[in-house]
Amino acid sequence: MKKILIIDDELKLRETMSDFFSLLNYVVLEAKNGIEGLQKAKENIPHLIICDVNMPFLNGYEFLAEHQKSNFSNIPVILLSAKTESENQRKGIELGAKAYVTKPFAIKELKKIVDFCLNPEANSFI
Repeated sequence: MKKILIIDDELKLRETMSDFFSLLNYVVLEAKNGIEGLQKAKENIPHLIICDVNMPFLNGYEFLAEHQKSNFSNIPVILLSAKTESENQRKGIELGAKAYVTKPFAIKELKKIVDFCLNPEANSFI
């Protein structure tokens, strides 16, 4: 089974995403901030990371910068943020995020992005 690490300081949202992806037979790991997220990523090597941008201690952009320097930099990261400005989205993509999803979002739309990140060849238009 594929593992997803969800990093978000908002407990309710983190639990909602965790419950949803667990029902779809993913193994879901949770972290409440970027520091805890880095540690869990190192220990568990998930297949995908979903990470909020605005968090205490280590925000999503800082997490991405550390992720790029790590031995697990090949793991795709989806950023979540209430920041809708294009410069924030661009910054996330430039730091290595595979996708940038603005809050609020429909969980089924996030699922489509997760599916694409985990199986890009199956979703190819070519």
